[in-house]
Amino acid sequence: MDLINTKAEFFTKPVLLFTAFFLFLVNFTSGRNNLQPRDYIDVFHYSVNIEINDTTDSVKGITGISLLLNRPADTISLDLASATTGNKGMVVDSILKNGVRTAYIHELNTLRLPSGENGPDDTIIYRIFYHGIPISGLIISENMYGDRTFFADNWPNRAHNWFPCADHPSSRATVDFTITAPSHYQVIATGLLQKKVNLPGKRTTHYWSSNVPVPTKVMVFGAAGFAVEYKGYINGVPYSNWVYPQNAQEGFSDFSVTPEILEFFSGMIGPYPFEKIANVQSTTRYGGMENAGNIFYHEKAVTGHQSIKYTIVHEMAHQWFGNSVTESDWPHLWLSEGIATWLTNWYIEKNDGTQRLNEMLVSQRERIIEFSRANLVPVVYHTENYSDLLNPNSYQKGSWILHMLRRKIGEDVLVRGLAEFYDKFKLSHACSGDFIKIMEGVSGMHLGDFFDDWLFSAGHPVLALNSSFSNGRLNLELIQTQQHKIAFSFPLDIRFVLEDDTIHDHTFDIMFRRHEFILDLPSEPAEIILDPDISLLFELLQ
Repeated sequence: MDLINTKAEFFTKPVLLFTAFFLFLVNFTSGRNNLQPRDYIDVFHYSVNIEINDTTDSVKGITGISLLLNRPADTISLDLASATTGNKGMVVDSILKNGVRTAYIHELNTLRLPSGENGPDDTIIYRIFYHGIPISGLIISENMYGDRTFFADNWPNRAHNWFPCADHPSSRATVDFTITAPSHYQVIATGLLQKKVNLPGKRTTHYWSSNVPVPTKVMVFGAAGFAVEYKGYINGVPYSNWVYPQNAQEGFSDFSVTPEILEFFSGMIGPYPFEKIANVQSTTRYGGMENAGNIFYHEKAVTGHQSIKYTIVHEMAHQWFGNSVTESDWPHLWLSEGIATWLTNWYIEKNDGTQRLNEMLVSQRERIIEFSRANLVPVVYHTENYSDLLNPNSYQKGSWILHMLRRKIGEDVLVRGLAEFYDKFKLSHACSGDFIKIMEGVSGMHLGDFFDDWLFSAGHPVLALNSSFSNGRLNLELIQTQQHKIAFSFPLDIRFVLEDDTIHDHTFDIMFRRHEFILDLPSEPAEIILDPDISLLFELLQ
């Protein structure tokens, strides 16, 4: 089939459908789509065909959606940005259902389609023809060198701004990208390149395909004037770097750390889950975005000084946690960001030492404390603004929870639990309860109270310590002063440094609002240090 002729045919104005069917459609329940899970359908494949150009920011699209109907439903709803008064958004030209033109309603960012006589376990294939200027999600702009670029930037749920989809992390599918662009662009997309076809008018069509199902937040393409470095294979996985020609050598140098990072996580967690690994310099909003198999890094992060090494570690960790194992819903984002942050810390400890890890932990603890002063919310909580979840709770506190869990159940048990969690839920989605169940299974411990304190409760312990020394005895009074929660339960290490530099370390089990302890010491401590080994998330009142 001639791709271009097919497009020309279906970007014409759709014909009117017969009246009875239209009247049936207007009875569909309308309402704003909140991008919630759709358990009545299973979208298992997207075929996204996009044509971009250099004269306008408008794109032409044909998206094929293959889905399974899990139970009877009169209406199937998909997410697609509606046109706005500012001439942005998508305009649907026509839709085919199993090859036959069908009616539809497109309003309030929702595309409503009839399921017809299809029943449970029936597969339906829609082809949706549309055009428009993306409101978001597909960033069409100039890079820092003034060159025009196109980058999909879907997180958290912005894919529906440029192609129709079920835009929720619990929905995952395989995807093909067919991108037609002026021939001076190189194009990268999810999956592997199948072929390129040169077309009249100095245009090229790039065909990319992935057989690994992923959520829409990490299925992307990018088009720019790239310098591309093909580096062969890492454990059988093709590896490449895509950077702007003006700083190609800097980019190739920065990304040269990739092989040992991939091998580190492959050995720890399991085989790399995607068809390729590509690092891509991009003009997008985030410092790094873990798009499956092709990670996008902000253009200005590329310096040639390898200053983004830890960012690369973090985004690489996401290939396992975030992309392969995906949070079942937005409140459980810490299963992506918190685990990736902890894995970055783990990498730092194993490669740069405990001192460097402790520096990171102290810095991350300070960020958590600062955030909680203005936002006293638990790690797992509901919000309608998903970008609000990109906060120290999801990242640093999620990581600190794993750091404290490491002490509670043991390092080897935690690492084994992460590998088991990954193995059970790879290429699927999970919630916090799934994670807790795995950790209880590998440790043989009841962890409900631990996670109630740290994951589902807001804040952290705020401690006040009073002491007095008399007749060889040290009297300690420890008070939890936080107002939002009576008491957290935790082990607290305290180091007592005497005048002669002798050190006495003691561990106290804290579970009440107020504790009193008496210790026999040869002399009054010159210094009392709480948590000397950086093991507890807490705040000390001075």
